[in-house]
This record gives sequence, C-alpha cells and structure tokens, in this order.
Amino acid sequence: MFAHPHCPCTQASIGELNRLLTRCQGPVAVHVLFIQPKGTSLDWTETSLRKSAEAIPGIDVQLDPDGAEAHRFGAESSGYLALYNPEGKLLFCGGITAARGHAGDNAGENVVVTLLNGQNAELKHTAVFGCSLFNQCAAPSK
Repeated sequence: MFAHPHCPCTQASIGELNRLLTRCQGPVAVHVLFIQPKGTSLDWTETSLRKSAEAIPGIDVQLDPDGAEAHRFGAESSGYLALYNPEGKLLFCGGITAARGHAGDNAGENVVVTLLNGQNAELKHTAVFGCSLFNQCAAPSK
C-alpha cells in the first residue's frame, strides 16, 4: 500500500488493511510505503497514521523518498494497494474502502481477502478514495 502520511482519508484504509489481514488463512508479505517528498524532514513523516500502520503485526512500513516507488507502481492516491502473487503477477490494484475515509465492508477488501485465500476473483481494480500522493494533502470537504 502507498500512503500519504498526512491524508486523513487513509486512516480508514490502514484500518481496513488490518481487518482484511485477520481474514486471511495464510502468510502474506505486506509493505506500506509512506511518501516523503523531496525537501521534507523525517519528522514530517512521523504521524499518527504512520504509527497506526507500524502497530499492525507483520507489516513492513517504509518511507518512499520523493515517491519513487509510488511512481514505479502507478500509485497516485493515498491508500492505493497492489497485490501480487509470489511469481510477481499483478492480481489486484486499487482501494480497499468504499468511500473517502469510510471503513466497513467493501468490494476491494473482499476481493483482496478472496485472492489471498487462494480463490479466484473477477474484479481486478477498484477506485481509490484518498488524497493525492504528490500534492498537499487536506481534509475532505463536507
């Protein structure tokens, strides 16, 4: 998963990631990469959102300097998740929330769980409801 450390919407995505991992039957390697734009300090990335991700057992949380990995994987929005099989084939990409900052059952989460449990799924992509990874992040307007 790719995340912006200041995106209020992504708290729901981190929560859903934690929830879906409890529904998986086997081991899975999970990486959450937080964007660190050029010119920002390490302190800028040390947010409650990053701490939430780090609190999930077994998750590897790293920084993505200048979004190099996000660009490489085509991630544009915070909360973008890409799921690959052990051979490196992309199985799913997109979001795991139903709306901006909304936790709860949703198609993306269900597809990821289905795939991680060794079953087939027809859905391969869902929309991502998070702030831009590469622009100033702000709370969603109401």
